[in-house]
Parts: sequence; C-alpha cells; structure tokens
Amino acid sequence: MTIESDFQYETTIPVTAHYETIVIGGGWAGVTAACASARKGAKTLLIEKSNCLGGNATQALVGPFMPFSVKDKPLVKGIFQDIRDDVVLREGASGESRGFDVEILKQVLNETVEKYDVELLLHTALIDVVKEGRTVKGALIHNKSGLQLVTADYFIDTSGDADLVHLAGGQYVVGRKEDGLTQAMTKMFKIANVNMDEVIQYCQSNSEHFMFIEDEELVSIAGFKDLVKEYKNKGEFPLPQDYIFFVSTNRRDEVLVNTTRVVLKSGISGSDITAAELESLNQAHAVMNVLKNEVPGMERAYISTTGSHIGIRETRRIVGDYVLTRDDVLYARKFHDAITHGAYPIDIHNPKGEGGELTDIKENEYYDIPYRSLVPVDFDNVLVAGRCLSATHSAHSSARIQATCAAMGEAVGTAAGIASEQKISVREVDLSSLQKYLHEHGHIVKPDYVERVEVT
Repeated sequence: MTIESDFQYETTIPVTAHYETIVIGGGWAGVTAACASARKGAKTLLIEKSNCLGGNATQALVGPFMPFSVKDKPLVKGIFQDIRDDVVLREGASGESRGFDVEILKQVLNETVEKYDVELLLHTALIDVVKEGRTVKGALIHNKSGLQLVTADYFIDTSGDADLVHLAGGQYVVGRKEDGLTQAMTKMFKIANVNMDEVIQYCQSNSEHFMFIEDEELVSIAGFKDLVKEYKNKGEFPLPQDYIFFVSTNRRDEVLVNTTRVVLKSGISGSDITAAELESLNQAHAVMNVLKNEVPGMERAYISTTGSHIGIRETRRIVGDYVLTRDDVLYARKFHDAITHGAYPIDIHNPKGEGGELTDIKENEYYDIPYRSLVPVDFDNVLVAGRCLSATHSAHSSARIQATCAAMGEAVGTAAGIASEQKISVREVDLSSLQKYLHEHGHIVKPDYVERVEVT
C-alpha cells in the first residue's frame, strides 16, 4: 500500500489515571511546579520526555547558574535554594558557587520529587491533548507502555517549548517580531585533564588576545582570538564565533565550554534540531582541536562529556494575560501580582551569527514577573512556567535563566494547588493569599531591597 496523502486511523487508548495536577516537562520549572503542587496536597504527576530531571542543566550541561541577585541579596530561594543546599552538602558545589555537579544534581532532583510525593514518568512524551472549550481535560502520552490518556483538573506547561499550549490550540509567538528568528543554540561540553595553572599562565602572558581572564569563585576565560583567527583562515574553525569561552567546574582540572553556536535553526523543527546536533558536535571537536594543539596545559586534555541535547534558548512563548516587555525589564517595573523577580541582563545570542546584545537593567534594581504572564489567554485550568512564559523576545532573554524559571515553577505549582483546593479557575486564585503562602515557605516575593512602586 502506498500512502500519498494525510493518513487517518482510529484506536482505543486506555485512560490510566486521574490527577489534580499534571506537569509537562521536568526541568527546573517543572520540578519546582510539581513539588509545590504536591506540597499543597494535590495529587501530582510530573512527565519528562528524557531519562532524567533537570532539563538544560542536566541534559544540555548548561551552567553555571547565571546571577539572580541584587545588592548581593538573592531574588530566588524556596525549593530552588533547598535543592542547591542539598547539592552543596553532597560536595556537588562549594558554598555560594554558581557551579554544580550534574550527576549530584540529578540525584538530588530525583530525591526531591520523591520527598514531595510527586508521581514521576520519565521517557514519556506528550503526544496530544484533549480539551473541552477553555478546559484541558487530558494528556495523550506515550512511553514503553504504549499510548495512554492521563486526565487532570489542572495542567502546568513547563516543557520549555509550550508544547501543551500548542497542542491544545493556544496562542503563542516564536522568535523576534521582525523575522521570527530565535536565539542561537549551543552544544555545551566538558574538557577534562586540564592543567589549569598552565592554562591561566598562558592566557595572562597573551592577554591582548583575551576579553577576560578571571580566577575567582570559578575560572572564567574568554579569548584565544589570535588562535581562532588562525584556524578560521585554515578552514578549521567552522563557528561564527571569533573567540573561545569556558569556565571551570567544581573540579580544578575540568572546564565547561560555552562556545559552539548554531544559527538559523528552529528548536521546534525535528529536521532543524537534528542538523543542529550534528553541526554543534562538529564545532565542539573543532574547538577542542585548537585548544589541544596550541594551549599549554591542554596537551593531554580531552572531551569528557557533551550535552545529550543541544542547549535551546528560545522557541515558543505563550500569549498570556500580560506580555512582559523589554521596558518592564530595563526599567525594573513592579507589579501587584508579582510572583518572582529578575535582575539578569537582556542577553540575546544573535539569531544570525556572531555577537549579540547584553544590556543591563537599572543598577541595583530588579523587575517583577507578574502571575498574568504565566496564564495563557485561551484556558482556565492551564498555567506555564519557564522559558515559554508570555514575554517579548527581549524580555524573555532575561527571564529565561534557570533560577528564575525555578521560581516561576514554584509559584504556579502553588497556584494550581490552591485552585485545586478551592475548585476554581487559575484566574480566580487570590493573589495576596498566593504571595503570602509563597513567602511563608521561603520563596522571595516583593523583597524590600529597593523601593517598590507598582504600575497598574
């Protein structure tokens, strides 16, 4: 039989369970959302498509944590801080270091969802959704047990790509307004057996070819511009970048490289992601070749690990009850329905090539992320958290960092739990009660680090 047009088939799918909250996606936002929902007493299922929790932190090796403080005071604590503290206790990080051991973080995340009595399904993909009007009723999922339908009263989309909202027919936007292009992708990788002292000495002796050489909490080096130029001229550096950037991990003889850059590819296209994985791995080996051949201290080094998934910075962003804007971020605007806060710069990796934008917000200030930016306009029982929030391309580039995503997740998980208790829509959740509960559980809401003047 030759199939030459769209193919339709019918099948019977078992309904396997009902939950009060189902969370789609087990990255930082999903873990904290599921734990917060369960903490409120809601029967909660967390669905993750890969083999582990942690999202980009564990699968794409994205680290260290980008800054999330103002005036040396943290803007994110709560469940996120509890997990970080546990990682430190297990020697997976030191003190206030923003670095972390990926394998220890994986285990801590597993134990955290177990502690909160969250049901977990790994290796499970969201295939489709069932909805009635403005209410999502069920999630069609697939794993080694086959197709199944799981139902719930409330759903939280922490997929990073707004997969549930998309499949339910909800509104979303992709990329920047002028051409729909999204931020560049990056394959992170680790290099082991590095003699860091020799590397630093070499860099300092050739400092004119470097943007910065830091040896503080973490070693952080960006440069090697002369070597990159030389290898580009030989056709042996197939990257748009003109430098190499890496930071040390919690091991002195290991670095985490953040240099590869794949542009003009979409993170919501199967063929594009495949091409990006192939291209980025090729780039990683080209970077390793330069360092191994030319840099003292790297002669015996080797690539020890590459991200199992390329790091994707931006795909779909939902259309929510409020769209966080560039000006909201840069001018540090405050909102009555704030559920977390950010102070990270606008950080855009050029969708077309090298370079990008790094623009700081007002000095010693922070902006609010309003609850409304996590409520899709089309549904009454769906919330989102993480990088699929309702924001412009520019605002999203600040709010997408891991700590902020985790804080969003804890907030919406709590909101779903409250909604479940009271049998109300997600828009009917009393915001002052939500903020009070979060504050009582160590989540930072409306801190008095600066004077707060809320916009209407």
